[in-house]
Order: sequence, then C-alpha cells, then structure tokens
Amino acid sequence: MAVVYYHRQLHMNETKTWAKSLGVATTANVPPIADYSQLYAYTAQDIAIRAVLLQGIVAVAYGVEAQPIIEWFQNQKIWDSITPKERAFFGRKRRTKAECIRFQWQQEAEWTLLWMIGRVKTLGLPTKCCDTRRLVDEIIPALGDDLQGFIEKSKLRSPGEILAEDERTYNLWCHALAAQHNKESLPIDLNLGVLRERRYAFEWIDGQQEWDEVTCDT
Repeated sequence: MAVVYYHRQLHMNETKTWAKSLGVATTANVPPIADYSQLYAYTAQDIAIRAVLLQGIVAVAYGVEAQPIIEWFQNQKIWDSITPKERAFFGRKRRTKAECIRFQWQQEAEWTLLWMIGRVKTLGLPTKCCDTRRLVDEIIPALGDDLQGFIEKSKLRSPGEILAEDERTYNLWCHALAAQHNKESLPIDLNLGVLRERRYAFEWIDGQQEWDEVTCDT
C-alpha cells in the first residue's frame, strides 16, 4: 500500500494521545522486553557500516558529488557492502527527482540504525525528522576520515531494547495504515515518512530481507 509522506506542523500531544489510546508506549525510550535475548541477524559493526553507507547515499541524493564518496568507501573497504540499487544510484549521471527524494528519506532509517548501536539516545514518537546537524557534525565521521574506530566501537543495544522499540514502531505503522485504508484522520503531527523509514530499518535487522528488498507490510 502506498503511503504519502507529509510534512506537518508539530503538535506533540496529538500523536501522544493517539498512541495512548492504542495502548502504545509514548515514552522517549520504550522499557526493554524482559528476558528476551535472541540475537539479531546483524552485528553492531554491520549496522554501523550500513549507517555510514546511507549517509553517503543521502548526501548524493541532496546533490553532493558521488565520486569522492565512492573513493572513500573503497579506501575504507566498505564499498562491497553497498547494495545493487545504491551502486546504480551512485553511478548515474542523471538522477530523477523522485529517486532522490526516496533516498533522502532513508536518512530516517539511518537515524534508527544509529539508535540501535547507541549513537542516538532516543527515538521517541515519529513526529519530527532526525537531527541532520548532529548526523553530519557529531555522529558520522567526516568524508575521508578513517572509519575503523567508529565501526569497531559500535555496540548493539540489548535484544530486549531493540524488540520493544521495534514493536512500538510496528504497532504505530499498522494502525496508521489501517486508518488510511478506512479513510480515518491521523494525528496532525504524525510524520508517516519518519515512521515508514523506522519500520524499514527494523524489518531489515530481522534478517529476512536484503536492504534493497525490504517491504513494510503489516
């Protein structure tokens, strides 16, 4: 089902009230699910690499020259982790506006991955876009920097923490799609683009689908 992305004026208690009515947690971080210890398909290092790759993809989608980013990834030996669709996007001389917008949105998936490895403190409810200033200036190493420390020092949150946030995201996503299907109104501050990208990241970490093939079905 296609989902339209909205930029909406923020009224925090709208989504908070809606989530509460659905029995979905509204705290900045959801309490971990106790006694859940099943390992995920990807390590903290895998997730860190994917986050850096996404940052490069997003930069190109916003008009940054691709070749220096490609060379950086090659020098840091992470280029082999790029996906076929991403490789094709990097290699194009002309990129469509729709394609660029789609990749720009993946910054929200990147933010979610960074939360998984503790580089972002909280996700909270999906009512606003990620902090791009922090992404560029504080979290992701600068173009040309050595990535070894960033990758090796990344540490995955506990399975119980990840599952709890995963379930919150999934529940909100299902209820949002159901509301759209039934032509019901959604909270004015709910950012469906952010919610979808969070769902995308959580679907990927489960290991059932490759990054390019992730679907956000309910």
